[in-house]
Amino acid sequence: MFNKKLNKKLLSALVDYGYESENEFQSKCLPKINGGQDLIGVGPTLSGKTTLISIATIQKLEKAFEDAPRALILVANKEKAIAFKDQFDLLAKNTDLRSVCVFEEGKINEQSGEIYFGTDLVIGTAQRILEIYFERNLNLNKIKLFVIDDAQMMIKNSWQGQVDRLALSLPKCQHLVFSNELNSKIEKLISKFILNPVIFNDIL
Repeated sequence: MFNKKLNKKLLSALVDYGYESENEFQSKCLPKINGGQDLIGVGPTLSGKTTLISIATIQKLEKAFEDAPRALILVANKEKAIAFKDQFDLLAKNTDLRSVCVFEEGKINEQSGEIYFGTDLVIGTAQRILEIYFERNLNLNKIKLFVIDDAQMMIKNSWQGQVDRLALSLPKCQHLVFSNELNSKIEKLISKFILNPVIFNDIL
């Protein structure tokens, strides 16, 4: 079973969509995340990282608030952004939380407009999010949670500079990084904005 300390509306959605219990990766990481700690989670594909991030984000944000986003999630590509938003919206169905996903293939003016009219969560590629930020259409001052999913893809896509700029533009917030591996390039990627993270490595 999922921890009963989770938001009741979130627990109800998890049950409705067939998520009966946490797996080991999720059960190890979630208490640390809920405790407000920075975390690096390393696990294979299908280890439940995306579901874990959605749960953690809903738990952190709870309900809609004002217009500026309070969570920012970086993903590898358009397909991942859309899939991530779909799952988040399913698990947040009993709340009024709002999400927007952005990516290079979309029209930047339309994506900027969605953010401008109010959202709690922005999901997208580092390149497109930074472009919107440079156009002054993304207020990062209220961010409470910054998540990098598939950190190994940030390296593969040569987005180190974009990730660095975004991370250093944020106020003090919680950082979560998930990857299929942990190596020196990933450690270098996050070293400027994460100092003493909890590390859970499900690969070892």
